[in-house]
Amino acid sequence: MADDWADDPQFPTPQLGPSADRLKIRFAVSLLVAIAQLVIFWDLVLSSLQFIWPPTEPRTQWVTFILVSVGSFTVISVLIGTLIGDQIYDRWLKNNK
Repeated sequence: MADDWADDPQFPTPQLGPSADRLKIRFAVSLLVAIAQLVIFWDLVLSSLQFIWPPTEPRTQWVTFILVSVGSFTVISVLIGTLIGDQIYDRWLKNNK
């Protein structure tokens, strides 16, 4: 019964996600971007530490500041790391395998 569905164009066989090598490159580049962000914006990080502890009132404002800061740092690092990592993998590493 399962073999009957294998050739059905309405339900194609799912494709696997990115390879483990591609994910390693993405992670490495994302880590480098995160480190570069910390180096470039180090003064801003140090000046914003006073807003992190002790928590300020209202707590929702403090939690929002933490979430926006950490979220933007993470999203930017992962987004740029993914874009550059995929280019590196496709251009230089994919053909060598």
